[in-house]
Formats: sequence, C-alpha cells, structure tokens
Amino acid sequence: MKILFKNANMIGRNGEMHEGCNICTDGEYIFAVDTAEDISGKHIDYEADRVINAENILIIPGLYNVHTHLPATFFKGYAEDMRLEKWMFDKIFPAQDKLNDIMVYYGALLGIAEQIKNGVISCSDMSRMPENVLQAADESGIKINFCQAVRAFGDNAEPGRNSRFFEAKELYKNYHNSSRGRIKIDMSIHAEFTSNADLIRAAADFSNVNGLINHTHISETKKEHDECIARHNMTPVEFFECNGFFESPAIAAHCVHISGSDMEIMAEKGVTAAHCPSSNLKLGSGIARIPEMLSCGVNVAMGTDGSASNNNLDILKEMYLASVLQKGVTGNPSVMPAGDMLRLATLNAAFAQGREDCGVIEAGKKADITALDFNSVEAVPVYDYSAALLYSLTGSNVVLTMCDGKILYENGEFKTVDIEKIKYKVKKMSEIYKI
Repeated sequence: MKILFKNANMIGRNGEMHEGCNICTDGEYIFAVDTAEDISGKHIDYEADRVINAENILIIPGLYNVHTHLPATFFKGYAEDMRLEKWMFDKIFPAQDKLNDIMVYYGALLGIAEQIKNGVISCSDMSRMPENVLQAADESGIKINFCQAVRAFGDNAEPGRNSRFFEAKELYKNYHNSSRGRIKIDMSIHAEFTSNADLIRAAADFSNVNGLINHTHISETKKEHDECIARHNMTPVEFFECNGFFESPAIAAHCVHISGSDMEIMAEKGVTAAHCPSSNLKLGSGIARIPEMLSCGVNVAMGTDGSASNNNLDILKEMYLASVLQKGVTGNPSVMPAGDMLRLATLNAAFAQGREDCGVIEAGKKADITALDFNSVEAVPVYDYSAALLYSLTGSNVVLTMCDGKILYENGEFKTVDIEKIKYKVKKMSEIYKI
C-alpha cells in the first residue's frame, strides 16, 4: 500500500529540521522524501492509495528499544524499592519460574503493544520461552532482535550440557531473519556473574561462525563490577573481551560502572552500550557516564530494561531522562543536546541491531515512521522541534507508528493486536502472584 504523508515536518539524518515535506512509502520501503526546497514550484503526484495530512505533525524515524525483557510486563509493581541482587534472586527469578507459555505470549504482546503505542518499531529482547515471544512479535508486526539469556548453574555449567545454549543455537537455525527479516536471533550470555569462561567462549565461537550479534549485561552495579575484578582480576568488559565475546558485534546493557579502559575496548570492538537510565536509578545502581562513552567513540543506544525494573516502556521518557540527568551530574547544560538525542534511539540503535537499511527517513530505507502530535498542549508553541520532542513530549503524544510500511497504531487504535483481550488475559493470569 502506497501512503503519502503530505506537508510533514521531519527531522533528518543529522538532526536537521525540514518543514512542509512530502514522504511517500511504497510497501516496506520509503519511496520518496521531498523537502519543501525540493517541491517548491513543482507538482508532485505519487498516486498514493492513502494521503495523510501531516500538518502539525512531526515525523521521526521509528524508535528503537535495544534492551528489554518483554514478558516482565507481568512484574510491574511486583518487586519494588530493592537493590538489584535481592530484587533479582529473591523476587524476579522465582516469579519468572511461574511463567508458562501462554503467560509469556500475552505478557510479550502487552509489552509490544505498549512499545507500539509509544512509537517503538523494534526492540532487542532477552527472554525465556522464545517461541511464544516470537509469535507475539510476528503477529504484531514489530521488529525484534531476540535472545535467550544463557546462564551456567548446576548441570548447565558445561557448554555441551547447557540446555539454554542448545536452545539458543536451535533458535538461530529456526527463526533467524524470519518474518521477512523482522525477526533476528542474537546470542546472549546473561552476565559474567551467572556464567563462566568456557560458556562465554562457546557462545562467542558460535556467533563468530554464524554472524550473530551478542547481548549481555555489563557492570550494572558496583558490586557486580568489583566482584568480577576480585574473581578474575579483570573488569566484566575485560573478561568478556578476553573470552572472545566482542569479536562479534555486541550490545552491553547498562555499563554503569565501566572504566575508561573499558570504554576504549568497547569503542575498538564496536560494542554498543544500551543505556537504561530509569532502571539504573530505580534499582539504585548508579548513573552511566554516557558523555564520556560518546567522546570515546562508543556507540550508545537507548533501552528501557524490563517493566519489572522500569514499570513502563517509553523510549522518549528515557531520552529525556538520559539528557537532563547528565546535565545535572556534569553541571554542563550543553551535554547530550536535544539535536543529538534522537540518534541514540534511531540510527545508533539500528546499527546495534544490524539493521543497515533502517533508522532514518530517506528514500530506499525501510518505511519505519513515528508521528507525533505537535498541536498538543504540551508542544505549543514550537520554536525548536528537536527540543520540543525531547523536553516536552512523551510516548502519549504519538499518533502513528509504522513498521516496514504497515501502520501498527494510529490515533489510539491498535491495528494488529486486540488490546482489550490482551489486557484482560494479563489481568486474569497475574492473579497467580497475588498470594
């Protein structure tokens, strides 16, 4: 279906603003982008199947969430006001053990629906029961880089006997690049403190041979970081690098306590730091030094973490918090400016996911579009669209989400999922935790 967004305001690749644009999609791809300068004095007729009047609308590339746990929507409000270790081992891991296939399916659907409503068209998800998560992603129309976190406990300590590692390899064989490329399979080691060197090397070898992206948690807390140094005389970044995990492209979630030398390794190896400021603050984990990472050449992209530690999946909220937090910490209001922040949730994130034809609104790129209402009370008046996007708006201002040329959400209506059924199912099934 060919769709024309007429008279749109658009943010370009380098943060530049274009007003009065025509953007035409044709199936999965953007067919043409004509700025006001291009169309001045010209008559352009793309014979679109549908024309959307985009006056008072800001068009941006579809947003990305490069670190989340979708079925954790079940755990919103379940384990609050705890430090990470107690939160994880005393509450979340036992709660996850109660999840069954149908719960994971509907929990993932609820998380995906929340992301779609907030303008997110792609996420990097680390979950269990993958077939159910991938079914939800396929049906909803979203892109997903999925990984099942491999951990080494008991009989699973050895790579040859690790059931999750075996399942991760089978996932790659059965699902990688399925759903016309919307579904990609990544390899994941949960973290240094839940794994061992042999398992990390085995996972790294599999990724190297098959061209996969790796995904892990790195230095989320100071305790985690320091205990790794005590165990191995290396930081978590050095430990993963030493065992080959960064020979493939990788996403390292959190990176709150990494060192300067860690940043240099990540920049050299092309490791993306997935920045999840709400989760890091809520769990008392600390504040990642994002301006230093960017200055070092580290690719940084935005994530929410799961709903258990964030309670919502709003990337625009994360962008705002990431920017103002660093201004306050550094005492420098010019760091992480509005004009640069969108890149962390679009182009940088698309690069992290290995989606080279995504992340920007240009002819020949995938038709991934998020549209926001700039006639809302939060936005008016508008002097600077990038500043208004970052500092004034949230996901609630999204009026349209398009992925691969298909509209998934428009003006409050979900086009691909039955949101009332999903909410009903999750409410009923969550009663298992009310004991």
